[in-house]
Amino acid sequence: MSSPLKEFNKNWWIEVYNRIIGAIVFIDDCTAESLHWDGGLFNLLQGGAVGVKSLSPFEFGLKEQHKAVFLTQATSNQLQSIKDIVSNSNFTHCILISCASLDVVYLELNEGKDVTDVITSGKAVSEATKELERMLKDAIGKEQYAVEVIYIPLFSITPTNVLFLTPPYHNMYPKYEGRLKPDSNSVDLYSLSHNERSAIRRLAGGLNSLFESLSYKEEIFYMGQLSSLLAGVLENSPVCIARKKTCTTPISLVIIDRTLDLCGVTSHSTESVMDRMIAVLPRFPGHSNEVAVDMTPLCQVTVVSHPDDIQMSPGCVYHANDDSCLQTYDYMINKSQKEVMLDLYNKLSKLDLPKSPGLKTLLKVTPQSVEKLVAVSKGNNEIICNHAGILQQALGVVQMIKSPNRSQFDLVTSLEKQVIENLAASRESTSVLHQLSHLIKSRKDRGLQLENLLALLVHVYSLTGAEVVFNKQHEDQLQETLSVAIFEDHKTLLTNVETGHIVTPEECEQISINIMSDLKTISQMRNNLQRYNSVLKQSENGVGHEYRGVLQQLVDDLVNTERPDLPDLRHRNEGIKDLLRSGLNILTSKKARGAKHPLDNQTVIVFVIGGITADECKQLNRSVITSGIDNNVIIGSTKFVNPVDAMRDVLTL
Repeated sequence: MSSPLKEFNKNWWIEVYNRIIGAIVFIDDCTAESLHWDGGLFNLLQGGAVGVKSLSPFEFGLKEQHKAVFLTQATSNQLQSIKDIVSNSNFTHCILISCASLDVVYLELNEGKDVTDVITSGKAVSEATKELERMLKDAIGKEQYAVEVIYIPLFSITPTNVLFLTPPYHNMYPKYEGRLKPDSNSVDLYSLSHNERSAIRRLAGGLNSLFESLSYKEEIFYMGQLSSLLAGVLENSPVCIARKKTCTTPISLVIIDRTLDLCGVTSHSTESVMDRMIAVLPRFPGHSNEVAVDMTPLCQVTVVSHPDDIQMSPGCVYHANDDSCLQTYDYMINKSQKEVMLDLYNKLSKLDLPKSPGLKTLLKVTPQSVEKLVAVSKGNNEIICNHAGILQQALGVVQMIKSPNRSQFDLVTSLEKQVIENLAASRESTSVLHQLSHLIKSRKDRGLQLENLLALLVHVYSLTGAEVVFNKQHEDQLQETLSVAIFEDHKTLLTNVETGHIVTPEECEQISINIMSDLKTISQMRNNLQRYNSVLKQSENGVGHEYRGVLQQLVDDLVNTERPDLPDLRHRNEGIKDLLRSGLNILTSKKARGAKHPLDNQTVIVFVIGGITADECKQLNRSVITSGIDNNVIIGSTKFVNPVDAMRDVLTL
């Protein structure tokens, strides 16, 4: 059964398909990623589009093409690209579909101007529409023309029925002009950079449209400073206030900063096949949540290619139009590797292959046994076309298991477990940093990448929090070791270095100093929390310690029928009326009204700013199911993330 969130996306894509007949479609990367999760390119072509191109200023329409549809997040650069494309083409009919809320686009178009009256009067959407229509009209430059500007909220994808992600905001992170903590405790929107402020407004606009479509009226709870800002926009934006007057279904929205707990996303200890695939396989080009699968095993010709030079279109693992593949994808998140392999083997065995070895009862399904079934379809175009989805998924899982990166991943996993044991054994005086310095020095002998060890460092500092004070001598030694290692590996580690720039040892030393500063900040992120300031907990069996993340602890408490106090979860009041009502209640009642709780509403959405892992989604969903509550709990985040990506999000490299 489809979820309301899946229906939300599907219904809005239908609105797009209704407008593309006879048009050439120009689409940006983030919107293209959303399209992939609805069915992909062929949805546009089968819907009547005469062509599909990237939204680039170097593209244009052919002389005989007179209708264009632009699918865009409507950033300033993209709007300029649209003007260039239209000016260099022969269009007489242009439809601009903004995937960002037009009231936010209006603010960005008028950055630096006083437009308070327009915003508060609710005219921002109509004014933005006029400005964009005028832009299209001027670019067309003909007397006979037709232009249309509409808002369609294409900002989310739904990998499963209880999970949604937001590709346009995959770069959004709880940072303040590059810092993990703002300079001041009093943070508002205007203390952020333009890009950070824009991202919050855009995300709030997308969530507002989601809630409007589903008639949701949210009560907002939050943990973290950036979450409080997003909550504030959702509470006070004129379009959100207008929506709440008509929406009738109460829900709870819980927003959390990822930086409160970086252990979960930097951990290599995961049971999820999806997490391992995201960690060891390359990303699908232009995507933030999909992996690229090497399809050469299905080719009859010999393909010679470099990993960074894709000569052949890669495969992927999500196939929206194949129910069997959707089930397998769900297994990749929620089942063990053994169960996923058995599922793939059974489905491949049932394909109508002339040389198929047939369905056998195996005690253990190996990568080799799955590879043999895939190999039978090599060169069989009919089978490949009819069953492309399951073949791509099978190849993806096999390539993940056999990847050289997998052995490195497993090695870091074992090192991570040793670190936790050492920290738990001697919290006051620990030699963990000394061990990590040694690992960094000997990384090449062990076949380890520096970026994986940096992810392990972030994991350690977030895990210990303020509970462990590391030896200063060990920290100084670590900083010196990092400086040398960064210089040795700077070509692969530092991605923002300009072409031709020669990196010096002094620069690497400064980078290592910045990293150590960031690590110390990471260890302080939970200092203000009362209930969730520690994530290193006694194991349930009483032997040793284990990691129990802030997210996991919070959700466990949320679904606890005894409703323990949640002092760290702040609640956005409904406004002055709510404050007056509360005060009056205190005066006229013997007992003040109890504190609001997220489970007071049937639907609860837990949204994490800064990324989440598939394993976390599985564990949180399992907590909800085993709790026995009948509330609907939906998990949302900005993206799927792996340990290295999480490390790069948080460290200054």
